[in-house]
Amino acid sequence: MSFFLNLKTNTDKCIEGCTLFNDTSKFSYWENNEATNDEKDVITFLKNDDLFNNKRILHVGIGSSYIAKNLKNFKKIDGISISKNEIDLAKKYNIDNYEVFFQNKYCQNNILNKDLSSYDIIIDINIKSFACCDKAFENLFETYSKILNTNGIIISSKAGMKWSRQIKPVLSFSFKKMFYKRLKEFDGPNSNFLNDNDCFNLSRKYKLQLDISDSKLIIFKK
Repeated sequence: MSFFLNLKTNTDKCIEGCTLFNDTSKFSYWENNEATNDEKDVITFLKNDDLFNNKRILHVGIGSSYIAKNLKNFKKIDGISISKNEIDLAKKYNIDNYEVFFQNKYCQNNILNKDLSSYDIIIDINIKSFACCDKAFENLFETYSKILNTNGIIISSKAGMKWSRQIKPVLSFSFKKMFYKRLKEFDGPNSNFLNDNDCFNLSRKYKLQLDISDSKLIIFKK
């Protein structure tokens, strides 16, 4: 059961001025959920190629930290999340060279291109699914292309590109947790859907190579 209340939450703005959730208090999200099929597809893809060993990885949207727990031969993983509960769970795992940060990826005040480093692999399964507007998404993708090392790749899910959502904070109730704050997903705008042609245009605009040969993943390569 959820209650649509006007919770007083901290917010920020995207580059276009859209209001974004940016509250570091304890909101539950995906920390207690099972790994998604998309995450499993990414793990399978990376484990099947020795070229991806000893790489610097950025994971955008860490969920239950399934990817960090199941990748062994990496140099470093930085993860970002909009859920303090996801971040607290990630820290409990004590995974070497795994650091997590609170960040709404669409915020104008973004740590991606000023506080974090460059990466060989950027994993963002829902690359546009939660975009507040097209300009914010284009600004994010430009940031990804800038912090991506030469020969680096951006990995996203084909299924995730057919999914558009919006996140809002709600107050929920369960007999186990009683009243608690969580992030709830609602249907988002159709403009967040991406197809192969959209991905081709992105790759051309940001001078990346596009690989759509995998049945489940989209790969952008620098």
